[in-house]
Amino acid sequence: MSIKGVLVAALASLGLALLATPAGANVQVGSSGWQWGNPLPQGNTLRAMSFAGQTGYAAGDFGTLLKTTDGGTTWAGLPVGTFQGLTIVQALDDHTVFAGGGCVARRSTDGGQTFTSVAFTPVESSCRAKLRDMSWVSADLGFLLLDDGSVFTTSDGGTEFKPRTAVPGTGAAGGAFAPRSIAFIGPLTGYAATNQGNIFQTLDAGVSWKLVASTGTAINELWFFDATHGYAVGQGGLVLRTDDGGQTWTPKNLGAGSPTYTAIRCATAQLCMLSTESGNQLVRTANGGDTPGTVITPATDPIYAAAFASATRVSAAGANGSTVVSDDAGVTFTPVGGRLTGSYSALRAGGRRGTAFAPGNAGALAKTLDGGRTWTTGNVPTTAALRDVSFPSASIGYALDRDGGLFRTANGGDTWKTLGTGSTRRPVAVYAPNANVVLVIGPRGLRRSTDGGESFSQVRSRAVTRASLVGVTAARGGAIFAWGSSAIVLSRDRGASWTTLPKPSRRTRIAQVAFSSAKTGLLHETDGRIWRTTNGGRSWTLLRAVGTDAITGMAVSSDRTAYLVSDGFGGHGGGYLLRSEDGGATWQPQFVVAAPIAPLGIVAAGSVDYVLGGEAELLTSTSGGVAGSESALTLATKRRKLPKPAAITVTGRLRPAGDREEVTVSALDARGAWSHETVSVASNGTFATRFHVARGTTTFVAQWAGNFQSAGAGSKVMAVTVGGKAKPRRHTHRKGR
Repeated sequence: MSIKGVLVAALASLGLALLATPAGANVQVGSSGWQWGNPLPQGNTLRAMSFAGQTGYAAGDFGTLLKTTDGGTTWAGLPVGTFQGLTIVQALDDHTVFAGGGCVARRSTDGGQTFTSVAFTPVESSCRAKLRDMSWVSADLGFLLLDDGSVFTTSDGGTEFKPRTAVPGTGAAGGAFAPRSIAFIGPLTGYAATNQGNIFQTLDAGVSWKLVASTGTAINELWFFDATHGYAVGQGGLVLRTDDGGQTWTPKNLGAGSPTYTAIRCATAQLCMLSTESGNQLVRTANGGDTPGTVITPATDPIYAAAFASATRVSAAGANGSTVVSDDAGVTFTPVGGRLTGSYSALRAGGRRGTAFAPGNAGALAKTLDGGRTWTTGNVPTTAALRDVSFPSASIGYALDRDGGLFRTANGGDTWKTLGTGSTRRPVAVYAPNANVVLVIGPRGLRRSTDGGESFSQVRSRAVTRASLVGVTAARGGAIFAWGSSAIVLSRDRGASWTTLPKPSRRTRIAQVAFSSAKTGLLHETDGRIWRTTNGGRSWTLLRAVGTDAITGMAVSSDRTAYLVSDGFGGHGGGYLLRSEDGGATWQPQFVVAAPIAPLGIVAAGSVDYVLGGEAELLTSTSGGVAGSESALTLATKRRKLPKPAAITVTGRLRPAGDREEVTVSALDARGAWSHETVSVASNGTFATRFHVARGTTTFVAQWAGNFQSAGAGSKVMAVTVGGKAKPRRHTHRKGR
């Protein structure tokens, strides 16, 4: 059957720049103090949406929960307190919302300012049966459906539960079918559906169930507009409608082929929007499916959820946080915010406060002039990827591509001039301490210009003439550092002369250095170890409180404050940072973004810090990424000195105490190998785990990433020594955490 209506064209211009439709204030990451700058409103995939009037909520990956009070024009992130993906959200009114997914469910009765746990499982890190769906009749009375078919009810908002009869035919009832959805239209009357296509009714709050419909096709969602009108949607284009409170169900054909419908939301009993599993289309019906509907493609990215904020306003969202709105009841859509095109590899702070730049593939360059709140793109005239950029001011900048091409702009990147470095060697980095002085670094030695790149000469300083160099960084006071795997060199006169800094040892292989001044800085060794100096490299201290050797990058913002980039924490992958505010004595984990953070994707620029996650996710923070009240971790063990190897119990305490939190305890043995245990915290804040300690000294550290109300924390190092000495091993890079 032909589809009635027109196919709304994809918004091809969505990715060309950040679009004019407002996204409101920048959305804060729910798990830390970082805010999204690109894409806007934010970049985590959204999978469910629910509105109570103009107040709505969108839930998605990595514990993302957003709130709007203007029908979807602007959004704010909420501190839900989990990294687990949220697939269910239900707004009862403008101040009561429930969200859940996996082993987690949350309840808020103050509009999302605070959340409490809906404690259907004792351990949120793992559960025998995960949350499949939930239906709340009031702020206190709700019904939860688990993925084995079990049904639980609570009358106190999720503190205590009563088991009810499992959905017939599901695993919990001795069958082989999977439950899909549950919907209650009153304290006693509800419905449940399965992948077998059956719909069951209960009139006694789940004590008993009876079959009221059987389709033979999997149902994905039951949803009621009111106590009389409801829908069931599922695979193969399945749409069923009830107009008698669920007693009978009538199939409808929307004429959209055979998509797998995942959700339906309505403004009236008959004006509805249906979401699809692929996200490639929404389907609109104005008459409850009595005639074929309209297929809409509202965005370039897949759209997984849509809901009505009024009879005319529809909000929808999906992959990569793409968000769109309609003011004609879903006929046409416009984007909220947008995102940059291109793929980027690094971040560089600009010489002017509030500016930062990201070089990318095929000459792409992203820039912000307002502290990361908005980003725009420009292109350097090259088809090669940009290796590095340096902007001593907002208008004057230099770009270096991977073919060795060097370019200069005098108008903020609108136009570029090609420069010659005077050498056939391809430099690997560029740095301009001011508009006229430009340094091109490596691959051996460096070349310098004092006339804005019009001419270059080889720097003859003995420290650099034969040095293999791969990177350059600057510190306060005009100090410039360049490094390679075997050398660190320092200049205090804008690159005219250089001196060599000592390394921790002759065998040290350098991955990166970052200095806050001529004397104080960090060194990242290729085996993952982090060293600190406060005297210009004359001595170095190994930072054992880091808790991992899976470090890929770093940045410093002061003599005491620094970031490390990690490719995961506590057994979870993603874009994590470790932040220290005490010179490396302790390190606080921060979850920032789902995608890994680029090795050169962290910039500490003083008042504003910047992060690049994945290929184009750009975030900023003015709080050092810290959000929530202060917390603290301590470690203890019965004996710090042992005569021989043994298994020991390591205990600790988290303050303030938090039930259901998780702490990762890491041990660095005498041979330089890390091991890790992630443990649950009791309601009084205590935790315990066991480790086997070998000969020599093993150091322990505890860390947690915060619970969205309290900021994360790291303990100081605790050392346990076993008599005798262990034979040291040569450190090699390991990918384990």
